[in-house]
Amino acid sequence: MELNVHTKRTYGGRFQTISGLLSFLLGLIALAALNAGLILKTEMIPGFFFYQLPLLGLILGIVGLFTRKRPRMYAWWGIALNAFIFVFIAMMFILAWTINAKP
Repeated sequence: MELNVHTKRTYGGRFQTISGLLSFLLGLIALAALNAGLILKTEMIPGFFFYQLPLLGLILGIVGLFTRKRPRMYAWWGIALNAFIFVFIAMMFILAWTINAKP
C-alpha cells in the first residue's frame, strides 16, 4: 500500500499581482512627490499627487487583495503606503490648525 503525499503548490514571489504591484508603485511615486514638495517648500506640485494618485493606489491595492493563489505582498505594501499618505496629509492639516498665530 502506498502513501499519497500531497504536495502543496507554492507560488514564488515572482508571480505577484499586477494590481498590487501598481498600487505599490503609485504609492512610491506619490510619496516621492510629497517629499519633494516638502523639501523644496513649493506649492507647484499638483494635487493629483496628493489625492487622486494615492486614492487610485488604494483602490488597486484592495483589488489586489482579492486574487487567488497569488502572493499579496505588494498589495499590502501599496495599501499601507497610500493610507500613510492620506493620514500624513490629514495630520498636517489638523496640526496646522492648532497653531495660534496671534496669542
